[in-house]
Amino acid sequence: MKCIRCLEGEATVVAKAPDGSGAWEIYTCDRCNFGWRSTEPARLLDPATREPFFQMVGVDLDKLLTPCPIPPLRK
Repeated sequence: MKCIRCLEGEATVVAKAPDGSGAWEIYTCDRCNFGWRSTEPARLLDPATREPFFQMVGVDLDKLLTPCPIPPLRK
């Protein structure tokens, strides 16, 4: 399955409903690290109906800043 945010990475299932009902699944993208639930509203799951502001199509992820840099450990 392709990622619904970047449309380039492969999404994998990282969690499923523990009761085995298939009521929900959680996916994550191996490229942009976006995660989403299968129970999200259809307007969020379909890239054609999502606001373009939230899409990452054609973005060079290596050029993005790390939002929360982790400081080195103190000794």
